[in-house]
Amino acid sequence: MKQTKQNSKILRLALLLTLAAWTAILLPLTCAYAQEPEKIVRVGWFESPFNMKDELGRRSGYSYDYQQKLAAYSGWTYEYVEKSWPELLQMLEDGRIDLLSDVSYTAERAEQMLYSSLPMGSEEYYLFVSPNHTKISPEDYSTFNGKKVGANRDSIQIDLFREWMEANGVQAEIVEMTGNEDENIAKLVHGDIDMYLSPGGFFDKEYAVPICRIGTSDFFFAVSKSRPDLLMELNNAMNRVQDENVSLNHQLHAKYLQTTAPNRYLSIEEIKWLSSHGSVRVGYQDNYLAFCAQDPKTGELTGALKDYLDIASNCMENAHIDFEPTCYATAEDAMEALKRGEVDCVFPNNLTEYDGELSGVFITPALMRTDMSAVIRESDLNLFASKERVTVAVNVGNPNYDKFLLDHFPKWRAIYFSNTPECLKAIADGHADCLLISNYRFNNISNLCDKYHLTTWSTGVEMDYCFAVNRTDTVLYSILTKTAGAIPAPSVNAALTYYYTKDAGISLQSFLRQNPGILFAMLVAALLAYLIVLYISQKKKAADRNRLQTPRAEDFHLFDDLPISYSVYHVIHSEHSELYDAEIIYVNHKYEEYGRCSAASVIGQRVRTLYPYIEESWFQNVKRAAINGETVENDFTDIVSGDNFRLSVRQILSPGYCAVTYMKIT
Repeated sequence: MKQTKQNSKILRLALLLTLAAWTAILLPLTCAYAQEPEKIVRVGWFESPFNMKDELGRRSGYSYDYQQKLAAYSGWTYEYVEKSWPELLQMLEDGRIDLLSDVSYTAERAEQMLYSSLPMGSEEYYLFVSPNHTKISPEDYSTFNGKKVGANRDSIQIDLFREWMEANGVQAEIVEMTGNEDENIAKLVHGDIDMYLSPGGFFDKEYAVPICRIGTSDFFFAVSKSRPDLLMELNNAMNRVQDENVSLNHQLHAKYLQTTAPNRYLSIEEIKWLSSHGSVRVGYQDNYLAFCAQDPKTGELTGALKDYLDIASNCMENAHIDFEPTCYATAEDAMEALKRGEVDCVFPNNLTEYDGELSGVFITPALMRTDMSAVIRESDLNLFASKERVTVAVNVGNPNYDKFLLDHFPKWRAIYFSNTPECLKAIADGHADCLLISNYRFNNISNLCDKYHLTTWSTGVEMDYCFAVNRTDTVLYSILTKTAGAIPAPSVNAALTYYYTKDAGISLQSFLRQNPGILFAMLVAALLAYLIVLYISQKKKAADRNRLQTPRAEDFHLFDDLPISYSVYHVIHSEHSELYDAEIIYVNHKYEEYGRCSAASVIGQRVRTLYPYIEESWFQNVKRAAINGETVENDFTDIVSGDNFRLSVRQILSPGYCAVTYMKIT
């Protein structure tokens, strides 16, 4: 018994010693982990589309955005070192900074620095000239001979330009420069150099115009050889960033670099063509809202195409384009007019490149894009996807849909009718299985669909809407292609949304004309409502009679099922302060989906209260729209979901109110 107690004491002592030993081992590790200092990375900052500051000193840019992504996975804290790019490259080689972006690969540089395993993007190099320099023409490379071309010292574009000159028989003088972009452009303006070689840049069009692309290359993050500890962390973070969003490089390029490409400028040849030709004659299909139609009151073009042409008229930095729209009953009639030379281009068209060649036309990049749905019988909703034989009702004179079927549903059989109502009746009567229609055109037929007990089935396929141009008009094709690339997608989407909702009002009027009994009942109800309101108003005080009423969520139910997020705000601010806020008046179902919230939880709330971390620029945008009447459009990334969206804000109802649309970028 005594021996047992002694053994027990020995065991307890051993356990205590073991615990003490583990504590001695783990405690320093725990403390070290808790007190681990932040890792400071000295990163080069050179003013350009890669690194920018606004008037308030807020940072942004291709490199800056990318580096913030890296910090999320590496835990780095940045110390920004501001110099010109050539100076920073030398500082990297000397070990005076740790990290530099936008470094193209060369074997010589690889001996002096460490490269990331993945490129951070690909950039294009352009020759810029002063706008008043008319003796240099990209259509005649001999005008480049003898000219002084400035470029950053030790930059990859110098080697690319030498190769380009040799390939094109050009002899120009290269002037290596060490200043920042503003200093270099100043030398271009003052005539110290004739051209400036740079990777894009968003130079003011008053000082520098891109005229010629001379090459492209991948660019990387580069790490100082004195900080090899950063390289593995950099590569790991870049891999995780790319896994998070495989399109990141493309998105950053579109956001920061693409806007300065030569496609924002017409060439000398294109300007001469417009000068001699005059207005661009556009043939369009009638009765095709929300895309295009002839206004029955004015006889003029209406629809998203009208807004597109208005923007396209002034979207080029160095020219104005006049458009002359002409209406045709069908798309086929418009194409025949193109062949006869009555018009210069036709909208809408969605031929493939092959079909375009057979038809003798070029097809421009898409101006607009829409999801396509099949209108089917409600009784077929659960069976339609499994149908082996599908008969599609198609309007006569609309070859776009014939080609669309061949491209996406080659086994479906087309049957033709003179108009859309006949197509819908054929579906209801069982003579056809479906009608293909753009989601933006469904308002046109919603009443007939209700009458015939029809519904929609998503095809999962998009249709592009483009211009068709005769294959002999290559200069016009180039002009229209540039306008298609220069007009922001949010502008086009906003126009489609506007005419989609406007068309709903037109459809309602048509429905009421066809149902006079319902119209009479509505008029009686409206009269009774008016009498009730009149009676109540007489009981109110004078102050109440004059008080403005705030719009209600019920006023906007028309937008409930829009395929994009739509919300309405009342912008407010203190009487003695410029600190703006916004009260949420209405949100639709798509807003609830994106925000993971219910309408009831946000309507009537203040934005600063609901979203305390929202950027101040959001409030400035809604202020510009609601107070100043501007239309504001830009792209952004949701900090919670990581999704990319296009934002459009415009004034509605009266000053102080605005509508905000968000569309997810896939």
